[in-house]
Amino acid sequence: MRLKRWEVVLKYIVEDYIESAEPVGSKTLLKNHKLQYSSATIRNEMAYLEDLGYIEKTHTSSGRVPSTEGYRYYVTKLRSEKIDKSIKYEIDRLVDSCTSIEDLLYSSCEMLSNMTRLACCYLGPNVFDERLAKVEIIKLASNKFTFLFITDRGYLENKTFVEKEDKIKRLIECVNKLDEEIASVRLVNIFEKLNEVKANYQDYISEFDYITKLFVSMLKDFLIKRNSQFYGKDYLLDQPEFKDNIVSTRSIVSLLSHPYRLNRMFTENEETVISIGNGELKDITIITKDIKVPSSNQNIGKIAVVGPTRMNYEKVLQYLEYVVKMVAFHLSDLERKEYGR
Repeated sequence: MRLKRWEVVLKYIVEDYIESAEPVGSKTLLKNHKLQYSSATIRNEMAYLEDLGYIEKTHTSSGRVPSTEGYRYYVTKLRSEKIDKSIKYEIDRLVDSCTSIEDLLYSSCEMLSNMTRLACCYLGPNVFDERLAKVEIIKLASNKFTFLFITDRGYLENKTFVEKEDKIKRLIECVNKLDEEIASVRLVNIFEKLNEVKANYQDYISEFDYITKLFVSMLKDFLIKRNSQFYGKDYLLDQPEFKDNIVSTRSIVSLLSHPYRLNRMFTENEETVISIGNGELKDITIITKDIKVPSSNQNIGKIAVVGPTRMNYEKVLQYLEYVVKMVAFHLSDLERKEYGR
């Protein structure tokens, strides 16, 4: 599709500003892109873009920078969606080397962070919507056992403990009985259910309380593992617009410290969500893309990229979309291998 003249000017202003972090003027556009327009024509188009609200003046330069609306227009109308073949090869190679679902998800985030020089994380689905599929104690030695639970989405959490042999035997008996009573209970309701059935365990009251404490500890670990794997924090904090901006830096540090906030921010039923400079995060862009298992169309979470509004949207979206595509492609096979589905 042929771009209008003002769209060409906007496209290059966005891309030059992304590259340099410096306001862009008409002379810079002529020099960098050899445009077939006069300097006066470019200035007229820039004045038109300013009237549209797509670019804005800065206090320190005669050049212009993209506004939040300008970035949004660029993302939806002007960016290229092609991806370099060499990058495809690197992504394919990494995805093929992963041997578990968690390895695949977290390695993909780390790779995306390194490629984009931005922060990236995996956000699991709302874990409290998941249900218990299995809870079990496995004796490993005379004084050692593993306590584990599996959710209906196939996620497993386990931890090894040391106890007396007689105690382990009674814990196994208690858990075997408990497994039938709490199967299919949503994680959000697990402690309510445990309180409800506690009266049925008078013969195992100390073991029942012990198991309840294990659940508390392990659900906490489960939440941390599923929702706070941020990579590239330093990349984000090193961005030039944040170095002297205490307010923005504080917002970023808070977001990186509490990544579960992202799940609350993005409840739209869209596969790709782009939030540019919204609310208190006015200098920040967050892009998320859902990951779905092709065989079942099950949503297993999303990958999020966090950066300044001055990010390379073309590259970030190309990389993110291709990574998620390849991750989804390999998920079904990994699930069969890991969980015997």
